[in-house]
Amino acid sequence: MKIEITHLEKLSLHYEVSGQGPDVMLVHGLGLSSMRTWNYQIQTLEKHFRVHRYDVRGFGESDNPLMKYSVQQHVYDLNELLSVLELERVILVGFSMGGWISLQYVLDFPARVRGLLLSCTTPGLRPDGAARFVERGNMVDQVGTSSLADEQIRNTFCAETFNTNPALIQFYRENFLDPKHNDPLAYAAMFRALSVPNVTPQLGRIRCPTLVMCGAADNGITRGNTPTDAAEILHKGIAGSRLEVISDGGHYAHLEQPKIWNALALKFLDEVAAGQP
Repeated sequence: MKIEITHLEKLSLHYEVSGQGPDVMLVHGLGLSSMRTWNYQIQTLEKHFRVHRYDVRGFGESDNPLMKYSVQQHVYDLNELLSVLELERVILVGFSMGGWISLQYVLDFPARVRGLLLSCTTPGLRPDGAARFVERGNMVDQVGTSSLADEQIRNTFCAETFNTNPALIQFYRENFLDPKHNDPLAYAAMFRALSVPNVTPQLGRIRCPTLVMCGAADNGITRGNTPTDAAEILHKGIAGSRLEVISDGGHYAHLEQPKIWNALALKFLDEVAAGQP
């Protein structure tokens, strides 16, 4: 369905909800740039929770009339969406770019977040990583996404996944190259935008229960210097957080190892819903 929000301009966001229970909001990443990234999670989570997901502005089936691309703008959009839906508090689940958005959101609106699940994301890039993000954005502007697809896929998935789940690789490729769901101009703009924010010094302000997950074979720039680098920074910076490293998982660990990821997520979400962590 389409949800219209207003923050300086009117914006139509593609949104879906299913299930019953405590409210969980899923925020997708960049590359598989729509709520489709949660295809392996919805059926499991909706048995226990009311699961909300949406396409962020400029991606999937959401529009972006003024072509604004920044983490902060996505935070404003998410806050407006929660208000329109009359959701006072949610558990936020953010993957990669969605983790950037979720981190900034809980810093800006802590009272609206019951718990935080961060998957394969970072509090911010080091200077070399930021430079690579800008370079990649500029490259996409010059040549589009098709010539970069093979490299993107190699760096995104665990080596074993190419043999064990070729259908997932094909699914990712089709969505990465789909200009409707992953508009090259939007993709390039967000790569440059993600080179800027770094909330590492503010992680100590996050007080809600937090689970950090990462793939042991993540080769993406977001990971930092090692597959667990960024996740360890998040874990050390957020007091009381929990860190889970998923074996045989790359950047999309939630799609490569959905049974493991879903089980860890459900345990955490149940604990937050029960007020245990």
